[in-house]
Amino acid sequence: MVLLSLVLVIAVLPGTGILDLFGGEGAHAAQDGMQLTLREDLTVPAEAYWPVFMELTSDSDATALSIDGDGAAEAEVRLFPLDAPSERLDMNEDKGSLTGLLHEARSGLLMVTFTAAGIYEVVAEALDAEGRQTEQTAVTITINESVPRLFGEPSLGPWGEGWSNEAEAGSELGFALSAPIEQWEGADWGTYYNWTISVICPTGMNVGGDLSAYNSGDLRIDRSALNSTSAVSAWENGFNTVFYTVWEGEGGNLLSGTAAMTPNAKELTMGAGTYDEWAKGSWSPSGAGTLKFNHPGHYVAVISVSDPDGPVSRPLVLETTVA
Repeated sequence: MVLLSLVLVIAVLPGTGILDLFGGEGAHAAQDGMQLTLREDLTVPAEAYWPVFMELTSDSDATALSIDGDGAAEAEVRLFPLDAPSERLDMNEDKGSLTGLLHEARSGLLMVTFTAAGIYEVVAEALDAEGRQTEQTAVTITINESVPRLFGEPSLGPWGEGWSNEAEAGSELGFALSAPIEQWEGADWGTYYNWTISVICPTGMNVGGDLSAYNSGDLRIDRSALNSTSAVSAWENGFNTVFYTVWEGEGGNLLSGTAAMTPNAKELTMGAGTYDEWAKGSWSPSGAGTLKFNHPGHYVAVISVSDPDGPVSRPLVLETTVA
């Protein structure tokens, strides 16, 4: 779980009792001007390796960004515009801290990924044309210790038209997945896991209706609900039929749902090879599917293997910008 709190550095002007933010001109800028806030509506509740979104608002000439905490050196920061692919921000390590510079930063989203549990402080400092600090704000993030994972990060393979970082509305992007074993606990034969998926879009998404109706196999059902859903997740179930992810909720900036089970029904009922791999501890989850994007936006898909208690693998993070 990601626990977050907003931290502002506050001082008191000597002899006045007046609160002064960062001592100097623009005393209220950190509150009224520059802001760094967590976008909880875009953040999947998880631990290390799951992306965390923050929104920076600044009218400065440049913004200095720093991350402090054990494990900060392995963090990744990406600039996340609404209409273009994300771009990794160059960060320099110095004694375990990361620092970077955003030129002409006004406002925008940051996608930050941490690789270890710990307490981190993300600090944004506004700089004037001479490089002097004028404002500062910070977010403190606690990432809890993750439970042991059975599987590693899923790997991406080709399926259908494949995956692309840029697409047109109505495009259907495909993916084949497998996840390596990190530690096998010898679960009983017949135990199954699920591929779970979350789709994030800062500009919002629609869900056209109850998508479970499309898992009946009846092709006569009116498909208007599918066509009016911003992101449609369809998975191959082993018998050349499709399983549609039923999204939780009616829309918003974050959609989540169960994608498909692994091993699938075909593997469980017809796969002697699957049983042999399972018994020897060499079986690994696999799956394939598509995401169809019916509306423009910048989308992130976070896919992992889960059991009833939650994720049992690291996530695979995919993104695409749909025009």
